[in-house]
Amino acid sequence: MTGKPPKVKPVPAPTKTPDFNVEGTHRLPSASSALPPPPIPRPLEPLHPYFGPDPVAVTPAIRVSVSPRSSTINDFAMHATTSSLADYWIPTPQSLDEADAHGIRLVKQRQYVAVADDHIVQVVLDARSGLFRATLASELDPSGPLMKWDSEGRFWIPLASDVTPPTDSISAQTAQLFRRMGRSVAQFSDVMVDRMLAVSGVNESLLRDVLVNDRPAPFLLEDTLRRFELDQKIQAQGRGTVAERFARFKDLEDAFESDCDEHTLRMRRVFPDLPKTAALAIWRNTGAAERLHMFNEPGMPQRVAKEALVALRDIRLARAAEGIYLEAISNPDSDRLVLHMLGNLANWPRQTRIEIRQGAMDGDVLGAIGDVWSPIRHVLIRQDDGYVIQNSDAQSPQGSKDLYSTLWRLLLPGDRQMLGVTDVGGAALQHLIHAQPLPPRQTVSELLGLAPLPVTVDPAAAQYRQTGPLRGGGDNNPRSTRSVADRVRDLYPHLPEEDVKTFITERLKSDPSGVLIRLEKEFATLRDELAIWTAEGVPPHSQAFEPEGAPAPAERRQARAQFSTKLQDIWQRKSVSKWEEGHYQFSHYVDFSGELPRLSTRFEYVTELILTANEPGARIGAFLDSFPNIQCLGIVGIEMEEFASGIFQMRQLSELTLDGCSLKLSEVTVEGLSRIETLTRLNLSNNPLTVAPQVGYMTGLTDLMVYKTNLSSLPSGVDRLRKLQVMALHDNNFSDVGDELFEIPDTQDLFIGLLGNPLSDVSRQRINQYLEHSSLDRKVEIQTEDAVSESDSDSQSSESGFSTGSDSD
Repeated sequence: MTGKPPKVKPVPAPTKTPDFNVEGTHRLPSASSALPPPPIPRPLEPLHPYFGPDPVAVTPAIRVSVSPRSSTINDFAMHATTSSLADYWIPTPQSLDEADAHGIRLVKQRQYVAVADDHIVQVVLDARSGLFRATLASELDPSGPLMKWDSEGRFWIPLASDVTPPTDSISAQTAQLFRRMGRSVAQFSDVMVDRMLAVSGVNESLLRDVLVNDRPAPFLLEDTLRRFELDQKIQAQGRGTVAERFARFKDLEDAFESDCDEHTLRMRRVFPDLPKTAALAIWRNTGAAERLHMFNEPGMPQRVAKEALVALRDIRLARAAEGIYLEAISNPDSDRLVLHMLGNLANWPRQTRIEIRQGAMDGDVLGAIGDVWSPIRHVLIRQDDGYVIQNSDAQSPQGSKDLYSTLWRLLLPGDRQMLGVTDVGGAALQHLIHAQPLPPRQTVSELLGLAPLPVTVDPAAAQYRQTGPLRGGGDNNPRSTRSVADRVRDLYPHLPEEDVKTFITERLKSDPSGVLIRLEKEFATLRDELAIWTAEGVPPHSQAFEPEGAPAPAERRQARAQFSTKLQDIWQRKSVSKWEEGHYQFSHYVDFSGELPRLSTRFEYVTELILTANEPGARIGAFLDSFPNIQCLGIVGIEMEEFASGIFQMRQLSELTLDGCSLKLSEVTVEGLSRIETLTRLNLSNNPLTVAPQVGYMTGLTDLMVYKTNLSSLPSGVDRLRKLQVMALHDNNFSDVGDELFEIPDTQDLFIGLLGNPLSDVSRQRINQYLEHSSLDRKVEIQTEDAVSESDSDSQSSESGFSTGSDSD
């Protein structure tokens, strides 16, 4: 039995602790003296060469070799491996230090492992197998059996067979990969090795690829292995409460992540949560041009940013899975996964509805299982790192417990019996989950609300991505297990149930799967593009040139994140308008500088877009290309030095406001603008236009505002606009108003503002004559700063509609 000496003929044991200062090689008398001699010694590759006296030694026994009879060979064969290990047993000295996280005690550069409560064995690393082999201090070549941890991780036991596995087996490949990472598989139990491989997504094909092509170890395996080691170390110490162990793990993890190089810090300026192992792996794959870009430009190259996003996605999936096995962490994602796995057990009571909510009864739902209409409903409220039960009547008084214990208390005795967890409380449920395989990657992604990877991401291009259950593999058109209606609700969570049915009938038609995959990838692409854009920092050293009181980079990044969230909301048909006008309207105050995101997604159902800059330096870029069906466009204070090409694609545009956008018109853009014949309102004020627009084809135009635009001539074609009601032309450089102004019928209900223009005397006289000779039912009003007497001004203001600057104040 593991942890006990073999049952053989009793031999007197030493009566006192061995002397650590006495040289010599000592061991207990052999319990198998009638057996054949030990195996042929194998080549030695010691971890730590040492040539001094052995600090752990006992008196050697006399070895008696007897040739056994043939009839007794089979009787001893079953005990050969176990008995041979007894030759290497050493009583555990009282002064020996504690074992490390791998169960190894190090004394003067020699390694020892526990084989029972009161015995240890010296071990060295076997070069061929990558495992530890028992040895004696007197041996040059170790002769003992290969060793491994038992399934409970308490004691070390010999392998059932001492034959080194073939080098092409997955065990040998795993051992080789571990050695390349400076570790040995012998440090962990077989179960733990399997779990680390599954969590990190390392399967046999990836192992072979890494070893054959001499690639670096997958960063996800390195990260997972390190965190398993850390958890193992904390559990081995066995000190403190659960909360203290959680805190200890977090402190050590934070210390590891903070001890990083300049490259990692540079990448974290864009992605603050990027783990160090992932950052180092991504940096290794960057080229010289990409590294130069990250040193000299804001943000990072798009390809590198996409790799970082994929890595963060894989990290989250791996952390969700590892939380099932690690004891010193508490992860809500892991609890979601555990709840899902419990709900899929064959004998789980599906008539019971269980929900996990964050913080309060009406908090966010983290996970749920069971029939939503079930009369039996329990709510588990996550508080800190534990749970309390909330029934319909009152909160459970037992206090905060771990998830397994809380769920076990909810189960009826009959349900516990069906599941085989009648004893030991939550630990039985935990063992039940540990025995289950991890769910497929697609299931975990959907459970965590992660959108599929965008089409632009090539999963096979990254070393850390392979296919299979939770392998970090690519979502290349994965087959979802969710219903069509559920997938539609995931995409459009605020869509009423009636509209969901209409959407399925009208939009999905004969190919629901294909359309949904396209929409899911479109949304995933949008999220990734916005994540990259959000993470882009301000240019290096830009803070030195910013005015006092300017927003900090963190504030700007937060402002970008809010803008990105609203864009995602509008794609999902959520109402983001403060006036609750529905999904067709998107308005936002821009509190960040830099270019608005360039998106490949098209918001075809958005008909009204209003953006107002609260901070200088925002630029429109190609943002408007994603909104082809805009009817009302208002851009205020966002730089648009050239007329945005996306505006020309808006075939239904009726209202256009580009106010204070640093806009300049050219002959080409003037021609393009003149062809937007659907306009009823045009406002180009507070821009250095210089060239006057042509508006003659905009027959439905009612409002034309081009004040403070540095114009010296009136927009052409105004005499043909019979519906025009307001023409604001003040604060320009008009000296000659031309002829078209006087072609406008005086009966047209029209206000013309010409204040703040250096009108020539001729122009003033022509305006006066136009008004004086107008008909009695004249409705045209022209506002200028004509120098006339007060009485004339009063008369003209009241009778002719001509007003002065003083009247207008």
